[in-house]
Amino acid sequence: MERVVLWVERIAGASLAAVALLVFAAVVMRDLLGTNLPDNFDFSRYLQAIAIFWGLAVATYRNAHILVDVVYEMAGTGLRRGIDLFATAVSTLFMGLFAYMLVVRFPSVVREQQVTSDLGLYVWPFFVVAALGIVAAAVVAVIRLAKLARGEKIE
Repeated sequence: MERVVLWVERIAGASLAAVALLVFAAVVMRDLLGTNLPDNFDFSRYLQAIAIFWGLAVATYRNAHILVDVVYEMAGTGLRRGIDLFATAVSTLFMGLFAYMLVVRFPSVVREQQVTSDLGLYVWPFFVVAALGIVAAAVVAVIRLAKLARGEKIE
C-alpha cells in the first residue's frame, strides 16, 4: 500500500509543481515578452484541483490532515479508538459522496464538451484525473476505516 501512496504523492506533487511552473512562465512571458501564455489560468486551476484531490487521498490515508485534538489528548484509550472510528467513518462517508457525485457528473462534462478558453482543449481529461484523486481518497478512507475497525495499528 505504501507504494501506491507514494505514487499518489508523486502525482499530487507533480501537479503542484506544474502549477508553479505555469504561473512562473506566465509572469515571465507577460512582464518580459509582453504576451500571455495561452490557457494559463485554465491549466493552473485544473492542475491545482488535481494536486488538492490527490493530496487529499494521501492525507486521508496517513491521517495527516488538520486535527483538533484537545479532547482526544485528554481521552483514554477506549475513547480515542471511538473518536478515531467516528471521525474516519464521517470522512469516509463524505469522501464516498464526493467521489460518487464526481463520477455521476462525468457524463455531463463530456456531453457538454467544455473547452479551455484559448486553445479550445477539452476539459474532461482534467476532470477525470481530478475525480480519480477523490476516488482514491474514498478508497483509502475505506481501507483506513477497515483497519481501525479491526484494531490494526495505522502508520
